[in-house]
Amino acid sequence: MKKNERELLDLINLCKRNDSMAQKELFNCYKNQMFALCLRYSNSSSEAEDMLMQGWLRVFSKIGYFEVTNEFKNYHFESWLQKVIINNAINTYRLNKKYNSLIEFEEVVEKKDFELFESEYTFSEEELLSCVQSLPNALRVVFNLCAIDQYSNKDISEILNMSQNSVKSNLYKARQLLKKKLEQIEKSKNE
Repeated sequence: MKKNERELLDLINLCKRNDSMAQKELFNCYKNQMFALCLRYSNSSSEAEDMLMQGWLRVFSKIGYFEVTNEFKNYHFESWLQKVIINNAINTYRLNKKYNSLIEFEEVVEKKDFELFESEYTFSEEELLSCVQSLPNALRVVFNLCAIDQYSNKDISEILNMSQNSVKSNLYKARQLLKKKLEQIEKSKNE
């Protein structure tokens, strides 16, 4: 259950003192929201659960760095929490990167060449999530950072230590694969 500003502030301060009951309560307040975020960066629910637990360990180890101001609002903490969880997902990606080949193209296809997918079919959240999860790791991470979490190509380039052209290429490829997967789902529903 979401807390008001005072309750959340009290919980954060208790967490800063390593109060395990407060940590559990804070976790329970945001576990579903953060799990949904982890699902976008993972291949499966079990991988997302691992990512979530690793992320929360990091949250509790870094919560002392979260600055509380006089104008504290819940969204200040929620924004910080999301950044920690996303950074953990990116670190997980980096650790697994040696097992994945990063897709790079010499020529970058511009966004204008990407035809938007228009459909009369309404896709469920599960269908969309499944499509995103089925992307290769390198494409999924770039797609999530850009399309969902609204990072710029420059920021993604710095975060993932890759060229901006590679970011654009991976984003284009991710969109093309998603378009193809969505077309397949729509086709199977119309048959």
